Amino acid sequence: MFNTPYIVPVLALAIPSIAIVLNHIRKWQAIDLEQAQGEVDLRRRFRSMDEIDRRVADIERYVTSPEFELNRKFRHLADKP
Repeated sequence: MFNTPYIVPVLALAIPSIAIVLNHIRKWQAIDLEQAQGEVDLRRRFRSMDEIDRRVADIERYVTSPEFELNRKFRHLADKP
């Protein structure tokens, strides 16, 4: 099977073909890596937006609570000379 005179030329022609295929595989891997990085960045942005929403909700809850108005009245009494 390996004694044929065509094995060397076939292998010689296969090397560039393999190199081309591997080059394309590397490009696809780079594209996949960029896509994964984009997804990570997007998740990070949404996480920060969730944190901001939570903090704003906490502030709204405090400002609309009865304790807020009571604290304002106490501060107003304390500020009077």
